[in-house]
Formats: sequence, C-alpha cells, structure tokens
Amino acid sequence: MSLSVDSPTTFKYEMAAVAHPAAAAAAVRFTGTMRSTARSFPRLIVAHAAQGQHRWQVGSESGDGRTPFVVPPDTEFVAEFGHLHLRTFSVATETIDHVVRALLGDEPRRLQFSGLNRRAGNPRLIAETLRFLEATVLADESVAASPLMRTQLMHQAIASLITAFPIIDVDDTDQRRPTARTVRRAVTFMEENVGNPISITDIAVAAGTSVRALQSAFHKAYEIPPSTYLRRLRIEGAHHELRAAHPGSTTVRDVAQRWGFAHTGRFAQLYAAMYGEHPSHTLRR
Repeated sequence: MSLSVDSPTTFKYEMAAVAHPAAAAAAVRFTGTMRSTARSFPRLIVAHAAQGQHRWQVGSESGDGRTPFVVPPDTEFVAEFGHLHLRTFSVATETIDHVVRALLGDEPRRLQFSGLNRRAGNPRLIAETLRFLEATVLADESVAASPLMRTQLMHQAIASLITAFPIIDVDDTDQRRPTARTVRRAVTFMEENVGNPISITDIAVAAGTSVRALQSAFHKAYEIPPSTYLRRLRIEGAHHELRAAHPGSTTVRDVAQRWGFAHTGRFAQLYAAMYGEHPSHTLRR
C-alpha cells in the first residue's frame, strides 16, 4: 500500500486498533490531504468515513466514503481524502464463512464479492456497527483485553456485514429465509444480554438477519414480536430480583429501572399481568 501526501508539513496521523487472529477493527484520523493506492488487500475490508472528505474506487466501483463501502480481497483500491476520520473492520474470508455457518447452519455457503457496493441493502447498519466498535472495544482497554468480548464483537460485525451487503449468494433463497436456528440465536442473545440496553436491531444483527425477518420468524415461532419476548425476559429477571431482595434493601422503582422499565406504573401493570400480583407485594414477602 502506498500513501502520497500533498503537504508533509500539515500531515498528521492517529490510529486506535484492536486485532483478533482473523479480524481487526481500527479508527484512523488523518490531518491533511492525501492519496492512497493498494494493489489489493488479503482480507475483506469495510470502511466508513465518519468525518472529512473521501472518494474511493474499488475495482470498477466508486463512491463517497460517507456511505460505508466494502473493499473485497484481492481487489485494487484507490482513495483520495482529507482531514479524515475513518472507521474500518477487516476480516479473513475463511472467518466470514465460519461465522455464516454458525449463524445460518452448517451447510456450505457460497460467498461472492463482486458488485457489493452497488447492491448494498442497508449500509447504515455497518455505519452503526463501526461506530459501536470504536466507542467500545477501541475506547475501553478492558473490552479490548477480553478474548470473549473480542470474539463476540467480531461475530456481531460479520453479522452486520452479511446483512448490509449481499455477500451470501443472492440466488440461494433458502439461506435468506428466517429459520428456527435464527430464532434460537436471537433467544440466546436476549437471555445472555437481558440486563443490558439491547435493541431489536442488536438482536437481529446477532441472529444474522434483518429486523423484518426476525419479527416474522418470532410471529411464526411464538405468535409475538421479539420485543414482547425480550420484555417478558426482563420482567422475569425483575421478578427473581424482587423475590430475592431483603426488606428495605431496594424499591420497586429501582428494580424496574435496572431491568429497563422507565415507568414504574407501566412495569407494575405488566408484572401483575404475568404474576397475578403487584410487584410491591412480591418485594414485601
């Protein structure tokens, strides 16, 4: 890779990065105007210019870095940019294949990398994922030091990648249908993160599908939307905490807020509908 700078006296470069054996995330800041050229990269790279000017060309495709874009492996890449804040995630194709099998089943999946940027479905999902990576793993050394967290975040980034760009063969329609495996992965993610401020988009990314497909899958499996399923898990968690609490050690309001319910009255209604009593009665036992 070569980098040419218009004025070396004004050039500055800062980078924060974290590496997994098969993937890496980085946030790079350039001051000055420059041009970058690479014959090819061994890994797939997805990037987003959060700030600054950026123009790129990937093979026969070109665009504005303000919209996230993919650089497939073994593809010539050219970019011109200035005063840039760039977020990137790179991953080996073998790792994409491994994670796709874990998300969608063990059957072989044909990955394809041509025309990805022209046919992007939801590049904003990638923008949010890269922003999240910078705000968590790149900003917090404790997260970066945890192999478990690095692996989980890598899987989440790949799930976002295959949701936003048609890397999975678009002609294989069976692979794009919501499956029981999708629901199981979503439920597992909810159960493992029920006490965290996760959204339906987070759940869809973890399950390797779109929000619409996730909602359809849950209606077929449980006849309720995933948001209702998550709410029930949180009420169940609050119920266990209320039962275990010593008298005077906490309040219904505090418990409700810890489990993601901002309005105590609404929480009490939902709780009573599930358990047949007011949460304050459970707390006083």
